[in-house]
Amino acid sequence: MNTLILSDLDGTLLGPGAALSASTRNGINDLVADGLLFTYATARSYVSAARVTDGLDLRIPVTVSGGAFQLDPHTGAILNEERIPDDDLDTVIRLCEKHRVPPIVYNGTPTAERATWVEGEESEGMCRFLADRVGDRRFQPATDWARLPRAGVFYATIIGAAPAIAALTADIAAATDSRLSLIAQIDTHHPQDTYLELSTARATKAHAVAWLRDYLGVDQVIAYGDNLNDLPMFGAADEAYAVANAASEVIAAATEVIGSNGDDGVVGHLTTAWSPDAPVAPVEAVSHSVDGALSDVNVT
Repeated sequence: MNTLILSDLDGTLLGPGAALSASTRNGINDLVADGLLFTYATARSYVSAARVTDGLDLRIPVTVSGGAFQLDPHTGAILNEERIPDDDLDTVIRLCEKHRVPPIVYNGTPTAERATWVEGEESEGMCRFLADRVGDRRFQPATDWARLPRAGVFYATIIGAAPAIAALTADIAAATDSRLSLIAQIDTHHPQDTYLELSTARATKAHAVAWLRDYLGVDQVIAYGDNLNDLPMFGAADEAYAVANAASEVIAAATEVIGSNGDDGVVGHLTTAWSPDAPVAPVEAVSHSVDGALSDVNVT
């Protein structure tokens, strides 16, 4: 059976502190050298993901920005893209301004993207987010709300207190009639912050599974994840494994629970279950009905 392995990064393949351990890197590389089809799907940008996966032997397309792009792992060349319609983005910005919860919007290309926010309107959570990215040239402030980009935007993240994010999410969902993928969840690294991650409805890890199936011609997809935004990918995969540190909803949706991200759970499971002579045995497919969503938080 021709099998694709698709892993989330933060909280799943990456250990605490968003670090790729030597054991995981070397173990994955050995399996890829033996013929394993392995790649990742993340909310990180291409530049950010490339940095934290440095040294990983990647030979097939990667999925970044929550599913907005499938890219060549070495050059960043776009193989598939999904962007937010201009009118919908304008609606999002209008509602963010109404709720006084500012967005960070991403446009451009994966290798030359720009992240824009309104200077002076930062929430406490956004300040923490930006403090982690001092010196990142992608981040450029706008002087007022009207100067936020409306065209060519593929992703937005909105950071605030949980009640404000819940109210904003409800208003955006009602105003855009399911044309957007919306997911709100607690940040992995700063649990006092709630993130709303937003893209067009097709820019999800679930759509990435379908696109990769067709592009690579694989018979089976096996997914690994930890957070609520991995649920759509779990529903689209044939098998889905939750690391032990995963959210309870993800554990409930999984085919099986494996070791934690701090214990190199993904590579440990793959090393045990897969080899060139004995590929992962198929099990009964797990089907979950979950709306489209995005991936990792506070990592873009």
